[in-house]
Amino acid sequence: MSAGPEKSTSVLQHIEAALNVLNQLCIGFITIWICWNTLRTGLSGIRLHVWLVSFGFIFLMAEGMMCFYDGNWLTLRYSRKQKTFAHVVLQLLGGGMGVAGCLVQLIRDDWSISVTVHSRLGFAAFILCLISLLSGLSAALARSLSKVVSPLGNKTFHIVLSLGTFVTAMLAQFYGYTQTRIFKGQGHDFMVLMQVVTLLVMVLTCIAPFKALYHKFANFRN
Repeated sequence: MSAGPEKSTSVLQHIEAALNVLNQLCIGFITIWICWNTLRTGLSGIRLHVWLVSFGFIFLMAEGMMCFYDGNWLTLRYSRKQKTFAHVVLQLLGGGMGVAGCLVQLIRDDWSISVTVHSRLGFAAFILCLISLLSGLSAALARSLSKVVSPLGNKTFHIVLSLGTFVTAMLAQFYGYTQTRIFKGQGHDFMVLMQVVTLLVMVLTCIAPFKALYHKFANFRN
């Protein structure tokens, strides 16, 4: 009788592992293309903005969010302490690069925000990322702050905020392909491909924090 659930769990693990491989390929594809398209012509002007936010949010932040994911073969053999260290480093670097990239563009635009969806979402991601980094510090000190804030609530808030930051940043990236002049001339079909791959990365990366939230809410009920 127990063979059924074990088989079902095994199949689910295989599916999660396959989706994680697909996600890693998508992340690699976007990151490599963005780096090639910006570094070959020099990191000046808007290219610096594009490289910083893309490398920071799509590569480093996505990888940081998946550190604790059971389906992530890159961190599967890491201890909890090692996963925590990798998560903190990747989130700090990714968030720092994302914030720096947004600041670069804000300075270039004399601190004004254009009316495009890309710009508005990018600014929202900038603000959310700053708050998320602060909440990450709070989550890291959850035990020390246990008398003030519940550690479970503290970490749950951090996951929700990080999830919102990542989704907002990915949507800004999605619109950036068609609303940023640096990508003009790449061809409509290729831009659609980049948008589809970006949405795939957003959805597949969000599996990990959604699973974490599920477990957190289950603990709340208990």
